Amino acid sequence: MKRIFAVMLFIMLLLLTGCPDKNKKSNSDKTEVKIERIDKKAAEEFLNNYMFHAMKRDINAMSSYYSSNLKQNYNVSKVLDEPRPVGYKIETEGEESEYKVHVFNAYLGYPYFSDDVFKYKIILKDGKMLIDEIKRETSTEIYSKGKKLYKRMEENSKEEFVISLDELPNFVSAQNMLSLEQKYQVPKKKFGPCAVSSEGDMFVISSVDENSFVGVVKLEEQVFKVAEKGQEETQGTQQDKEDEEKEEKEQKQVKFKALDYFLNKVINLVIISPDGKKILVVTEDKRGKSDIKAYNSDDGTLIELSFESQFKGDVFSLKDPFFISDKEFVFKVDVKSGATQEEKKLKGDWIYDFESKKFRQIKQF
Repeated sequence: MKRIFAVMLFIMLLLLTGCPDKNKKSNSDKTEVKIERIDKKAAEEFLNNYMFHAMKRDINAMSSYYSSNLKQNYNVSKVLDEPRPVGYKIETEGEESEYKVHVFNAYLGYPYFSDDVFKYKIILKDGKMLIDEIKRETSTEIYSKGKKLYKRMEENSKEEFVISLDELPNFVSAQNMLSLEQKYQVPKKKFGPCAVSSEGDMFVISSVDENSFVGVVKLEEQVFKVAEKGQEETQGTQQDKEDEEKEEKEQKQVKFKALDYFLNKVINLVIISPDGKKILVVTEDKRGKSDIKAYNSDDGTLIELSFESQFKGDVFSLKDPFFISDKEFVFKVDVKSGATQEEKKLKGDWIYDFESKKFRQIKQF
């Protein structure tokens, strides 16, 4: 009986000591699989964090996301003031480790805007995600020549006529002032800041002088085809007659909507949300005070941001916005020297959420 009991005890001990090793190996395998695989949601969050630093043009923070391979091929250059990044749009590629990103750049106070598309490749190194490759793919630019605004795709370098100052309305109303019934004369001296949606089908344009005007332009696809044909037929400088004929054909396809008018203010910046549904306009008065207005792109209605409730008085200037998602944008608050200590605490970067209609100050990202 004692022998049988001893045999049974030996078998039980053998089984008990064998099980933990098996479980340990199973857990180890599970950990290895998790480390070696890039999770899509985590990768998008990682890339969003990187793009925030890219919008801020923080080179040191950006380089911390790079692999050693990318750093070897990366030359640090001086950060230029203009043009500046004002938003981005992330698109997933075929693999979870590859992403296509639209980076939008605008020039403060000048009619220039670009949509540059980059391809990012993410790798996993010692359990840490890193950007291993950044490849520039395409670029779309909006710019003015005299009294005309053009679009150009880098890959074919063909100018596509968008609109001229002469096509702007003569008089419009202002949404940001109480006298909605009053009509104001649209300035046609020169173009101001402009923007284009990531789809390339919507343009936000402005004209500036002592007063400023902003509107939305939509062009049908056949307009661009006409422009390309005209470029193929004539190389170099076009004759005035041919240019006029081309513009007459294009003008018939222009769909224009006035957004707003600003009395005694200049427009410094216009930007479009990544999904193309919202428009931000930055204005500055003669005292140097900056303000931000928001509009729905589909109907042009003014969006109430309630900035006055958070930043009361003339001591605050709201400037330098950029989108970090379809519903959120970052902006900078400057405070005049005569501000109180409580008002000075509001200086810095803030985030506004269109859905919650709330502000939050960025203490540390």
